[in-house]
Amino acid sequence: MIKLYGRRTSINVQKVLWALTELDLEFEWFDPDGVFGTIDVPGYDALNPNMRVPTLDDDGLILRQSNAIVRHLCRTRSKGDLYPTNEPELAEAEVWMDWQITEVQTTITPVFWALVRTPPETWDLDAIKAGTVKLNATFEIMEAMIGARDYVAGPRFTMGDIPVGAAVYRYMNMDIERPSLPRVEAYFERMKERPAYQTAIMIPLA
Repeated sequence: MIKLYGRRTSINVQKVLWALTELDLEFEWFDPDGVFGTIDVPGYDALNPNMRVPTLDDDGLILRQSNAIVRHLCRTRSKGDLYPTNEPELAEAEVWMDWQITEVQTTITPVFWALVRTPPETWDLDAIKAGTVKLNATFEIMEAMIGARDYVAGPRFTMGDIPVGAAVYRYMNMDIERPSLPRVEAYFERMKERPAYQTAIMIPLA
């Protein structure tokens, strides 16, 4: 039995949950309703010395780092579908997964924490405004990069869409001013049609 560790409000846990749900895999979930900075699982530090989430136990194989877990699940349970066997498509999916963790995560996290996880009475509006400029610039890059594709790696849904789609949900649901991004917006609409996205990603941000 697959075991998932981590709270449902963590975007990194949500990515793994989306992959598990998309693949229709059975799993046991530990501490889904936990709070940031804690996990109510005795001995968790032995599973993940970083004391972060998520961690996945796949029949004794202990995995950390959300995008690596998504890759593993798609490679072992959906090779040729979510995990492409076509090399150019696989390469594109990999690029987008790394882009999410290096570029999007860098610009979305400061705004998310300042706006969503901070009480309004303590908001630093100047910092939020400056962070939003950088965040919007990141998604303007996505607007250009995705081009006429329906999905990040091409005409079909792959593992590359899981980290990106999770980030797009957060971006589109924060109370910020966004530029016109018709391709990103159309991509978001496609994601919202997926039942697994609705289950794993479309929850309140707060």
